[in-house]
Amino acid sequence: MRRFTAFATLALSVGLARAQTPPPVPAQATPEFRTGTAVVLLDVIARDKKGRPVRNLKAEELQVFENDQRCEIRSFRLVESEGTLEPAGAVSAAVAPVEPAAPAGAPAPGQRSPLNLVTLVFDRMNLEDNRLAAKAARDFVERGMDARTEVAVFAIGARLTVAQPFTADKEALLAAVDLATSGTDFKDRSLTKEALQKSRDARAAAGRHEAEAPPAVEDAATPTRQLVTAGDPMEVVIRQSIANAVRMSDSLQRQMEGQWSLYPLLALVKAQASLAGRKTLVFFSPGVQVPPNLDDVFRTIVSEANRANVSLYPVDTRGLSSQSDIQLSAAALREAATTSMTQQMKDPGEATTLGEMQIMDTAESSLRLNLQQGLSDLAEGTGGFLVANANDFGKAIDRLATDIRGYYEIQYSPAVVSFDGGFRRISLKAARKDVVLQSRRGYFALPPSDQIVLPYEMPLFLALSAPTPPRDFAHQAAALHFASGPEGTETAVIVEVPLAAVDFEVDKKKKIFGQRLTTLAVVKDAEGRVVERFSDEYPLTGPLDQLEAAKQSNAVLRRVVPLASGKYTLETASQVKGTGKTSIERAAFEVPAAGSGPQLSSLCLLRRADPLPADAPPSDDPFRYEATRLVPHLAGPVSQAATPNLSFFARLYPAPGVETLKLTLDFVRDGKIVGRAQPPVPAPDANGRIAYVGGVPSGSFPPGAYEARLTLAQGTAKVTESTRFELTP
Repeated sequence: MRRFTAFATLALSVGLARAQTPPPVPAQATPEFRTGTAVVLLDVIARDKKGRPVRNLKAEELQVFENDQRCEIRSFRLVESEGTLEPAGAVSAAVAPVEPAAPAGAPAPGQRSPLNLVTLVFDRMNLEDNRLAAKAARDFVERGMDARTEVAVFAIGARLTVAQPFTADKEALLAAVDLATSGTDFKDRSLTKEALQKSRDARAAAGRHEAEAPPAVEDAATPTRQLVTAGDPMEVVIRQSIANAVRMSDSLQRQMEGQWSLYPLLALVKAQASLAGRKTLVFFSPGVQVPPNLDDVFRTIVSEANRANVSLYPVDTRGLSSQSDIQLSAAALREAATTSMTQQMKDPGEATTLGEMQIMDTAESSLRLNLQQGLSDLAEGTGGFLVANANDFGKAIDRLATDIRGYYEIQYSPAVVSFDGGFRRISLKAARKDVVLQSRRGYFALPPSDQIVLPYEMPLFLALSAPTPPRDFAHQAAALHFASGPEGTETAVIVEVPLAAVDFEVDKKKKIFGQRLTTLAVVKDAEGRVVERFSDEYPLTGPLDQLEAAKQSNAVLRRVVPLASGKYTLETASQVKGTGKTSIERAAFEVPAAGSGPQLSSLCLLRRADPLPADAPPSDDPFRYEATRLVPHLAGPVSQAATPNLSFFARLYPAPGVETLKLTLDFVRDGKIVGRAQPPVPAPDANGRIAYVGGVPSGSFPPGAYEARLTLAQGTAKVTESTRFELTP
C-alpha cells in the first residue's frame, strides 16, 4: 500500500493503490435489499446460548434500529428450506405486511421458499491452505446440501474464474473443488466462456412460446442435475448473475494495479442482487489485508452484500497457524515507533528518509496486518460467521448448513429515507435474554443501481450532472489510443490533478499534513451511453517538511481499456474532500478504425521520463519505454526556459509485409509547415511493435501555438497522428 510517498523521487507523480469501479453491466431485476423506498428487507439467524437454532420467535419480541433510531417492522416470517414460507408466530395488525412491501422475486406466503444458492470462492492459497480448503468444501458438498441447494464454484487467481456454475450435482461440484484447489491458475477459461454463453442461451429460451416444454439444462462438459429448466425465469437470472460477476470482475481486474481479492468479491456479491432469497458466499482465504485507501471498497463489499441479501462465511485456510497475525502487527507498530523517535532526535537540516515519510502509513497499516480481522469483519458485517483457528471444520460446516436452511425474514421501514451516501448502521434487540441474533451490520444509502457505486463517488456524479459544472481548480485529462486487438483498441485514459491546487490540512503539533482527493472518469459513446467508468481516492499524507514538494507533484489516474472505434466524450471530476472544491472537465476524442495497413498510436508531447527499478517486472504498459515510464504532457503551455527539448512519443504498428517504413515529423503554425524532420525508424520489439521517441530543441521555434504531425508510411499506405501545444518564453 502506498500513500503520498513519492517524495523519495520528487519527479514522480503520486502513485497509490486504486479503488476502482467497473463499467455498467446489463440491467438486472430490482435488488431485494432496497434503500430509498418505504421498506428494507433483512434476514436474521436466531440461536440460543448453546448455539442451537431458535424457530419460535415472534415479531413483538424483536426491535430493529437504524443509526440508533427504532424502525417499524412491516412483516416478519420464518423461511425454512424444506417447507413453506410461513408466518413466524402471531403477527399483530400493526406489523402486518403492507403491499407492495415484498420485493420483486420474493415468494408469497404458502409458496415454496427460494433456492438456497451457495457460492464457494477460493482465494489464492499455498499448498497447505488448498488442502484444508478442499477438505472443508468437500465436507459441505457431501453433508451440507439439501434438496433445494445449488452451489457454484469460483477461483480467484489472475482473474475471477468459473470452475462450476450453479448446480445440484455433487460429483460435478467435488470435481470443481479439486480443480479450484489444485494450485494452478486457470489458463483455460472454457467454463467461464460457457457460463457467458449459457446466460445468452437462457435469455433466448425464456422468449419461447410458453406452451413449449423446455428440456432440463445440462452442463456441456459434465451432465448435472438442475433444479430449474432453461425456460424458467429463475434459471435466466441465475445464469445472468454468473455472467455479470465475470464481466464486472474482469473490468475491475483489467483496470486496477496489483491483484486484490476485494474486487472479485465485490463483483460476486453485486451480481447476485437479482436472485431471490438469502444467498451464501463461502470465502476460502488465507486472510485479507485492507490498506487505508481501500476502506471504502471493503465497506462497499459489506454494503452491497447486504443490499443483495448475500451473507459471507469466510474460512481462514491457515488453520491453527493464523495466530501469528498479532505478532506481525506488533512488529510493524514497533518499527513505526522507532522511526518516529529517530526523526525527533535528528538535526533540523538533516535529510528525511523514505521510512520517515511513511511513518503514518506504517503505524496505521500495522493495525491491519491481522489478516484474520478482515475476514472477521466481512462475516460480522454481512450476517455470517468466521471459521478459523482450526484444522477440522466439521462443526462449522454443520452450523453453516443450519443457517442456510432456516432464517427469519424481516421487512421494516427505515426512520430516514434519503440517498445521502451515508452508512446506515443496523442493530437488533431481542426480548428474550437467551437468544443470540446474527444479522447484517448496515448499508450505504445509495440509489438502486445495477452498477457498483462507491460512497465517495456520489458527490462527483452530482457535480457532473450540475447545470453549471464547477471548476474551482484546474485539472487535465486525455484519452490516447494505442494497439487494436480482438476486444477493441487499447486506450489510455489519463487524469492529472496538480496538487498545487489542493488546500492541505496541517497538524503543526504532529508535524504532518493530510487531505483526501477523489477523481472520477466517465467515457461516453456518441449516443451518450456510459461505456467505461472508474475512479480513485487518494489519501495524501506526509511529514510537514515535505508539503512544498508535495504541491509540486500531480495525482494521476491512469487506466488502459479496450474501446471500439468511434467518437467518445471523456467526462472527469475531481474533488478535495476536506474543502468540497470540485473541478469538472469534458473532452471529445475519437478511436480510429483498425485497417489492413500500418497503424499509429496517438502522438503525445512528453513531460518527463521516470526511471524504473532494476527489478521491475515485465509490463504491457504502453508508456513503458526501455527502463523508463514516459509521462505525457496533457495540457497547458510549455516554457522554453524550463523545457530546452521538445520530446514526442508514439507507437508504430507496421502491417505484415516487407515494405520500407518511413517517418515524417512536421511542425505546423497557422496552417503552414514551419519545420520538418525525417527521423530514422527504430527497430521493432519481439512483437513487431515499434516505440518512437524523438524531438527537437524548443528554441528552434518562436513562442506561439503549434501542431506536431507524425506520419508513418509503409509502401503506398500512410497514417498520420497529431498533437497541439503552446510555447512560451
